[in-house]
Amino acid sequence: MDKGTHEALRTRRVHFGPGSLDKLKDESEGREKAFVVTGRSLNEETDLVRRVEGLLGGKHSGTCAGISQHTPAASVKEAAKLAAGADLLVSVGGGSVIDGTKAVSRELGYVAQVAVPTTLSVAELAHLVGVTNNRGRKAGFVDRRAVPEAVIYDPQMTVHTPEKLWLSTGIRALDHAVEGYLYGGPHPVTDVTVLEGMSRLMQLLPQSRARPDDIEVRGELQVAAWLSYFAPANNPMGLSHNLGKRLGASYGIPHGVTSCITLAPSLGLAEDDIEPRRWRALSDALGGEPDGRVASLVLELGLPNSISEFDVPESDLEAIASEYEGQEDRALAILKRAY
Repeated sequence: MDKGTHEALRTRRVHFGPGSLDKLKDESEGREKAFVVTGRSLNEETDLVRRVEGLLGGKHSGTCAGISQHTPAASVKEAAKLAAGADLLVSVGGGSVIDGTKAVSRELGYVAQVAVPTTLSVAELAHLVGVTNNRGRKAGFVDRRAVPEAVIYDPQMTVHTPEKLWLSTGIRALDHAVEGYLYGGPHPVTDVTVLEGMSRLMQLLPQSRARPDDIEVRGELQVAAWLSYFAPANNPMGLSHNLGKRLGASYGIPHGVTSCITLAPSLGLAEDDIEPRRWRALSDALGGEPDGRVASLVLELGLPNSISEFDVPESDLEAIASEYEGQEDRALAILKRAY
């Protein structure tokens, strides 16, 4: 029998299903100043932020709608200034907003958080926080104290999420599941959750594209994404995820899209390094040869699948790969396949 250690993070409650946003009232019980962190589009083009503010009522102390893609460090600093004195932070948005709120919480001495995700990136579960510095490089941090204690997965909060963002962050969740399974080592809990999560993502993402207004499918996708990254501390990521962070921060490619580009090529080079039994289990969960199944899913969803679709000079690939000490050759091979 394998032996090891399971590490749980700070997530204590996950509310899920249509209407679960109402649980925000319970989560704000005993708080005096609840500050909302979100992005410009959600704030200006939907009523979602107003709904959150309304549930907070008199406890609502302000809203910052300045967190943009890839979480620029300057926007985190600005949000922290505005949120000073709050005893609860409520993030409403995708991974950049949620990471930004985690960074604000840390800046203010670890203020309590409730995350209300509108995408499938599952940043709300992770202790890894991505912040982009003024040189276009990821300069985030790892901090278990920055994880939100409560998460609200209400599919009704996702109806305004653009299709490409919704579906591509589903591939991001798949990236978490696949790399967590391949590189986290045998684990009695996450081996079960990530395989089930990736199987559900494979089935549900095409359904969501075909029926974008189906709230039940959206809710099931939120649960699938949750399963895909159920215990992040036990599932380290591989080169697909890490190369994606570099490409995203430096060239402005959305994080979900980077997984559409890097996951299949990385799987095409992975089989020889993985124990055959685990590779078979991965193939079963994905419904076929892993790299081919992921590549075909990305095509089926109408998502970008190559670096060359973006403003990334091919001459930059060697420099990017050189940053991955001990893995330079593998990184370059993935980038060339992805180009």
